[in-house]
Amino acid sequence: MTWQSDFRAHFPVLTQLRYANVAYTSPLSPVVSQAIGDFLASITYARSDKPQWLRDADACRAKIAHLINGNAKQVAFTKNTCEALNLVAQGLPWRSGENVVTNDQEHPSSLLPWLNLRKRGVEVRVVRARNREVSLDDILARIDDKTRAVAVSWVQSTSGQRLDIDTLAQVCQARGVRLVVDAIQGLGLLKLDLAKTPIDALANGSHKGLLGPLGIGFVHLSEALLDALEPAHLGPSAVTEVLFDDDETQIRPAIKDRLDARRVETGNIDYVGVAGLTAALDLIQTATPERIEPWVSGLSRDFAERLRASGVDVITPRIASPGPITTIRVANATALGNALRDANVVASVVERDYVRFAFGAYNTSEDVEAIAGVLLEKLT
Repeated sequence: MTWQSDFRAHFPVLTQLRYANVAYTSPLSPVVSQAIGDFLASITYARSDKPQWLRDADACRAKIAHLINGNAKQVAFTKNTCEALNLVAQGLPWRSGENVVTNDQEHPSSLLPWLNLRKRGVEVRVVRARNREVSLDDILARIDDKTRAVAVSWVQSTSGQRLDIDTLAQVCQARGVRLVVDAIQGLGLLKLDLAKTPIDALANGSHKGLLGPLGIGFVHLSEALLDALEPAHLGPSAVTEVLFDDDETQIRPAIKDRLDARRVETGNIDYVGVAGLTAALDLIQTATPERIEPWVSGLSRDFAERLRASGVDVITPRIASPGPITTIRVANATALGNALRDANVVASVVERDYVRFAFGAYNTSEDVEAIAGVLLEKLT
């Protein structure tokens, strides 16, 4: 067996469905479900062991850091991507006249945390796309001496556009601007190396390309951002404490290590989710990110080209190494989505006019051909 057929075997649902919906959520592998079940069983039939849970959480941070070539100390767990972005947006010490640059193609989870800053007097500069494509030059043109942060998605959730974050990261670093990236449509499917692509805040949920459960995410924070961040919420964590003395007015919070991202966590994290995410990260490493990206990019490229050659309106920009998403524009997306589902093809209807297909490392060229065949049949 090849690495890919080995990997695919971890997802038994693929024997029943043509699954092209990792951009919405990935099916769980039984090894992930089992890890979650084992954790719950340990609570049901044995005493709680929080010290072990904390060690397991730190081991999971290390696996996340390994995946992105980051630092485990700079990983904080969140509920999801949106919470991670809000943590950064509200924690930055904004000054009068400062601005953040984003764009109008962001998922609401990625846009709302920044729009919410307007009530604090922050200027939110929203770059407008052209035919659903965001120009990197347009983003760069909106950065000035008052720009505090640039907030973008690595891969856009609707169009599937893969942004050149390498160039953007270099410009932001040179200009002292914090780069905040929603990575959920790329991470686990595309290779990322934070040593080569310096990102100040990398926000991610686990239920898509990372193959993990819903309800757990994380943010990886650069040391510079960690030092500047003043979270809107503060609670007990591994590195926060309350200092007491005889004078009541001197009772105060304290932080043992400002450069430890655990200080932005508030109380118990999702230990059940940690168990599932840990198993999912192990599964990704069995395939290795170096093999996953070219496989996924190749499937997406072949699928998009097959559709374009048949006259389908593909809105995903054509690039040499695309992300996992291919999105088409059709007259009645809902009807097409229903027809695909009846044919055991799983995709997503997005924003009424579009149908989105997204491939994972568990998909094959046979899936691509079969799904394209069904789609073209339904469109005629």
